[in-house]
Amino acid sequence: MRKFDLGIIIPVFFLLLTGIFQIVSYVSGAQLLNYFIAVGLGIAAMLVFTFTKYKAFLRFRAVFLYVFGIILLVATLFLGKTVNFCRSWLDIGFVIFQPSEIAKFSTIIILTYFLGKNYSDRNSLKTILFITLFSAIPFLLVLKQPDIGSSLVFIFIFFIFLYLSQNFGFFLFVLATGSVLFAEIVYFCLHQGIDFRIFRPLAAFLVIFFIVAKFFLRIKKTFVPVLSVCFFFLLTGFFSYRVAAGFKRYQKDRLLNFVKPSRDVLNSGYHLEQSLIAIGSGKFTGKGYRRGTQSRLGFLPGRYKDFIFASIAEEFGFLGVFLLLAAYFILFSRMIKISALSLDREGTFITLAVFGVLFFQTVLNIGGVIGILPITGLPLPFVSYGGTALVVYLSMVGIVLNVYLSSRG
Repeated sequence: MRKFDLGIIIPVFFLLLTGIFQIVSYVSGAQLLNYFIAVGLGIAAMLVFTFTKYKAFLRFRAVFLYVFGIILLVATLFLGKTVNFCRSWLDIGFVIFQPSEIAKFSTIIILTYFLGKNYSDRNSLKTILFITLFSAIPFLLVLKQPDIGSSLVFIFIFFIFLYLSQNFGFFLFVLATGSVLFAEIVYFCLHQGIDFRIFRPLAAFLVIFFIVAKFFLRIKKTFVPVLSVCFFFLLTGFFSYRVAAGFKRYQKDRLLNFVKPSRDVLNSGYHLEQSLIAIGSGKFTGKGYRRGTQSRLGFLPGRYKDFIFASIAEEFGFLGVFLLLAAYFILFSRMIKISALSLDREGTFITLAVFGVLFFQTVLNIGGVIGILPITGLPLPFVSYGGTALVVYLSMVGIVLNVYLSSRG
């Protein structure tokens, strides 16, 4: 008899139960009922994906699921419900859900199917273009909502499959370009009154450098590299300036509060300030279940959503946080192990992609809560309140268990 992988099941259900115990102490009525419905649907979806052959699913459902996810994202832009400044929820009468979570799963599925089918041409321009296209469409649609946190997940999915395609040169180029863009965007957010004409002295300096090197120092072959560098920085600078100018006030505040947490602790930095107070007050053993003052008295915003990690740290202290992080460590370690045990490339790709997405969101959530990363609004996988995300994450776990069962014959 084939067995489930307890290295996946135990940590997932430990995290799920941790979230349930926290959430039931905060919500009630229809809100709690909807959450338990999501838990039931998520477990059912996990079982379905566990016993549905993933190769057959990829072959016959990948394109449909991806197109379906894109249609939902387009519909959200026109018919979506705005929550916390983002038009990211779709209300179809009997249920309200977040299409971007479904799109994360569908993007992983289509990229796994495409890369597995075209692995012999993985270094071709066609492969790079299609990986970019499949990632860029949902990224741009989610960015339009605008949901910056979820859009970052699609960028990370793109990097995962670019790495798996073994296009390391292009991977490093995109990574370096992304780092430059991020630094420039932060710079323009910090200097909000700056004019784009600041780049004129830079362009003039590069032109003078080119003339001196070419005609006075007689340095050969400087025309292409110097102009390429000039064009690169002008292009990224213009793009970063336009992106920063298009940010809403609260989005700029998140970046600014990350750079300087003490700049506005009573308004835009209130979330982070209360989160750090809650975490610090938990000390080693915590204040006890339902005894957290910051969370129970309403000082901690998002206490059962984005900032549930701070709520857990306050009530269960270092010991509770250690057990929570240990569960994530076991889960992620086991996923990497299963990717190595897979009998085919598709199993390896989809397992590593699921690991990457869950790991990335966990790091962003916890990093934002403790102040070492900007706050993104992403939920803590399996723990935070959120029906769509929970169903999708448990479905991803089902796919990983499917790969494990297939590797055992």
